[in-house]
Parts: sequence; C-alpha cells; structure tokens
Amino acid sequence: HQTIDSPVALLDHLTLKDLMPMRLSNAVVAFIIFATPVASLRIAVQTRMARSSGAASWCQHLMMTSELQPGVGAGRDLPSPSGINQLPVPLQAATVLAISIAIGVFATLLAGPAFDAVRGSFLWNLSRPTWPFVFGLIYLAAGVAHFTEADGFENITPPNGTWGIYYTPFSPRINVLWTGVVEIFGGAWMLFGAGTTAANIPLPFALGPVTSDAALTLFLLTILVTPANLYALTHGANFPLDLETPPKAHAIRLAFQSVLLAMLW
Repeated sequence: HQTIDSPVALLDHLTLKDLMPMRLSNAVVAFIIFATPVASLRIAVQTRMARSSGAASWCQHLMMTSELQPGVGAGRDLPSPSGINQLPVPLQAATVLAISIAIGVFATLLAGPAFDAVRGSFLWNLSRPTWPFVFGLIYLAAGVAHFTEADGFENITPPNGTWGIYYTPFSPRINVLWTGVVEIFGGAWMLFGAGTTAANIPLPFALGPVTSDAALTLFLLTILVTPANLYALTHGANFPLDLETPPKAHAIRLAFQSVLLAMLW
C-alpha cells in the first residue's frame, strides 16, 4: 500500500480498471438525472392527451346524444314516455307478452259474448253489411301507405332482438313492404267480394268465399303487425316521424286492435 499525498498523485496511480466503475457510476447517475424529468414530461403529456381524448370522446358522445330525436331511429333507445324500454329485457318481454294476451282475451270476449248480445238488433243489422266495405277501404289505404310512408312504418317496426324475444327472417324495411302488399291484396279482395255480393253478381265456385277469405287474411295479418303497435308503446316510436304520441294514445290503439280482430273474425 502506498501513501498518496494529493489528488494529482491519486490520478497518477489509478488505472483504467479503476476508472471504469467510476465512469459507469457517473453515467448511471447522469442518465437518471436526465431521464427522470424526460420520463415525467412524457407521462404528463400522455396523461394530458388521454384526458383530452377522453374529454373529446365524452363531448362527442354528448353531441351525438343531443342530436338524437326521441322516438326516431337510434332515438328509440332513449327513455320512452312509457319507460318500458328502460326495464330489464326479461321484464320488457313479460310486459309485451302480458299486453298481447290481454289483446287476445279482449278480442275473444268481443267476438263471442259481446257480439252475441247485440246480434240481430237494429244497429247490428244496419251496420254489419257495411263492415266489408269499411275494412276493405281501410286496409287498402293502409297498404298503399306502406309504400308512400315507408320510413314512418319502418320506424315503428321492431328490429330483431327487441324485448329479447322478437325475431323475423327479414329486415324492418322488408317487413313493411311485404305487409303492405298483403294489406293491398286483402283490402282489394274484400272490396271485390263485398261489391259482387251487393250487386248480386255470381262468382265462380273456384274462387271460394271471397269476402270470408279476405277477412281471414286480414285477421292473420293484423296479428302479425301487432308487434309494431307494441313497439310504438314500449319504445315511443313515432309515426309519422315528426309526431310524438303519448302512451295513453298507444294504449287506445292497442285496445282497438282487439276490436279489429273481433270484427274480422
């Protein structure tokens, strides 16, 4: 061991092997001193960017939500006036099934005991012969409207998956079009049968009971399109697109569905 009197003498006795650890430690210290603020700055920038991106996404979400029109298109998923579309899906399905059963029960009571009680009365005999003409015109006009107001009818047609139980092989637009064709045919066929009967024009036997067949066709079609009226209630779907209908009006429309079914039966 040698005694070293000064720093200069110390440097004279240090070898490269002695200097290497010092250089490495100094390099590590310098890297830490330099890298720490850079990393901190990078983290701060990334955090600020993430916050800005999140704020932008939230603002975009708010703008998209504010642009939605309740009861139209994607706006049908907003809280409806009835509030049914905000229930858990199983409860939505249960509500729809309960309303459907109620429509069927009411229609059965009307077509049976209620009509039997007034059958043969003056008002019955006066109005009953006009039913085919009235229904023929109503369904014929409704069928034409499926094409002239296709967007409105599509808006109240439930898409697949609605309530967790509604599925069809076709898109809402296709459902609007084919039901419109059937309504036009059923309405025209009923008017044809009622007109020939009123004019005492005999029809070929092969055509069968024209008026009754038309009534059965429209009866089945009315059942098939009832989900559209239910969807208007549960999701507040507008028809026409610029008309918002209150839940009470939808309830009256669904009750009238029972009347249609009973009269067609």
